[in-house]
Amino acid sequence: MGVAASARGSRVLVVSTDPAPSLGDAFRRPLGPHPETIPTRRGLLHAVEIDAPAALETWLKGRRAVLERIALRGTWLDASDISRLLHLSLPGIDELAALVEIRRLAAIRAYDLVIVDTAPTGHTVRMLDTPNTLIALARVFDSMQAKHRVVVEALRGRWSPDAEDAFIEQMTDEGRELARLIRDPARVKFSWVTLPEKMAVEETSDAHAELSARGIELRHVIVNRLTPIPLRPCAWCDARRAAEAVSLTVLRGRLPDVRVTALADRDAEPRGVRALGSVGAELDAGAAVAERGSARRRTASTFRVAVTPGAAPMPGTADTRLLLFGGKGGVGKTTCAAGAALALSGRFPDRRVLLLSTDPAHSLADALGAAVSATAATIEGGPANLTARELDAAQAFREARDRYATAIDEWFDRLSRDQSGSVGIDATYDRRVMHGLMDLAPPGIDELTAVMEVTETLDGPAGRPDLIVMDTAPSGHALRLLEMPALVQDWSRALMSILLKYQPVAGVGDLGPALLRMSQSLGRLRTLLTDPVRTSFVAVTRAAALPREETGRLLLRLRAMHVDVPFILVNAVGRGTCRRCRAASTEEARELVRIERVSVGASGHRLPVVVAPAELPPPHGLRALRRWQSSWRARGAAGSIGR
Repeated sequence: MGVAASARGSRVLVVSTDPAPSLGDAFRRPLGPHPETIPTRRGLLHAVEIDAPAALETWLKGRRAVLERIALRGTWLDASDISRLLHLSLPGIDELAALVEIRRLAAIRAYDLVIVDTAPTGHTVRMLDTPNTLIALARVFDSMQAKHRVVVEALRGRWSPDAEDAFIEQMTDEGRELARLIRDPARVKFSWVTLPEKMAVEETSDAHAELSARGIELRHVIVNRLTPIPLRPCAWCDARRAAEAVSLTVLRGRLPDVRVTALADRDAEPRGVRALGSVGAELDAGAAVAERGSARRRTASTFRVAVTPGAAPMPGTADTRLLLFGGKGGVGKTTCAAGAALALSGRFPDRRVLLLSTDPAHSLADALGAAVSATAATIEGGPANLTARELDAAQAFREARDRYATAIDEWFDRLSRDQSGSVGIDATYDRRVMHGLMDLAPPGIDELTAVMEVTETLDGPAGRPDLIVMDTAPSGHALRLLEMPALVQDWSRALMSILLKYQPVAGVGDLGPALLRMSQSLGRLRTLLTDPVRTSFVAVTRAAALPREETGRLLLRLRAMHVDVPFILVNAVGRGTCRRCRAASTEEARELVRIERVSVGASGHRLPVVVAPAELPPPHGLRALRRWQSSWRARGAAGSIGR
């Protein structure tokens, strides 16, 4: 879209807000936090991959002093406490920082069009809620300022708004303006990109409902990678087109009022300005899905890539307690995690296995073909020792927040009375601020709270899971979840140090033990994540350039965090027999070799590469998942992929 708009003479900025960006990979040039010029024949095209911590520092520049000043005069905190708390809390606000940075870049560069490549579904929906985060931050600091207003009014007899009041009002206005902006159809248009596959269509339908609930209108869906009619009979292409026709019928039925346009699958992965310009021209033409859907009668309904006999590799041992599946959005993490959980429950019949989704855009139910809820339950027709659960992270955090709110109130009730029962310290404003500090909790703590709740059960009483197979969010947010325990542990310790300032007056009540339990739980989780005997992370990818390059960066981060990776799982390998399929298979073979070159684990040795064969339609339901998982093969072994 960016290249096409630039070719028409527009001044265009393309922005990636994904914490694991691939925009630079698509343009075939390195990108950073500042707009880079992409050479084109006409117009102006800039591209940028937002660095959330740097964007936040840009936003804080000139603001940090006033924030600290408000907190100093509105709470009992000293300068070191305030600096520490702001430093720990704010750097995680990547979605908010992204929105603020987009608005800033658009304003200073005066572009005609800003195109935003967002993070995958669940975290894009969260980004749309972040204006409320900014408003909530303003409310916390307003509570701090309120105490100062009362003191000044008592001393001077009146209160006149000062620079700090103006700053709080400005922060509130900025949050409200961002909220109005993303809901203004005259200024902002949402184009949702999907694939003509069952699980992708289900996710698109869920996203449409989420947007509608937020007052955001979705008018346009782009269906990417529709299979062209083969020039000669091809079982793969015919099966894919048959499956696509079914998915498109479902999509049109779910979104009857949304314009749906088609984008054909390419012979080669579109990278670089020329190839991307071709995609943009096709998007400009706006081919209707219906036109492609009736192009040819389907002659086949299923296709499975042939595999040679051999033992299927399986991650995990009898000592493994936590097995995570992660990778770039769209590579099939959920399907792979579900297949592995079924295999492991059969391999270890005496172990209780929990299949858990932490991705905000849950797809476990779609993969299993069975109902899955926020409560762990057995799967209809599944093994007795296997349960499945889709985490409701927001609910888990609300429950934790309520517990801390109760402890805070009880603590301040004690603070307001001395031992004789007479009035002690008036901490009305401090109570309000302490409640507000929960709004300064690092974003992502909702997911972490939910994961902590589940992983704590690994050491719980009988009846708890012995092994958790976790379907994580896409790369960037999965990494943030792995890094979050250290940040939140420091945050809880900062709150504890603040609490201890009042200990001589009122003790620590129930709040101190609650914070201590949180810190200890986080410590155990950090130990678990870096224990190669008990925890492994399977990196799932595809045999294509963009997912392969992101996988290389993912492996580097996992290696730096000392997280064990048993092997790389390359999903959906294999094609048919027509010219396009043979060319695609040749390119896949090249990519598999490149994947092997970047597959280096924590020990510095090359990691095994395991291949999962392509199947149409993609495996869905317990029987199909079991059969498909049993066909996974290690590269270079006797049981390698056949064509």
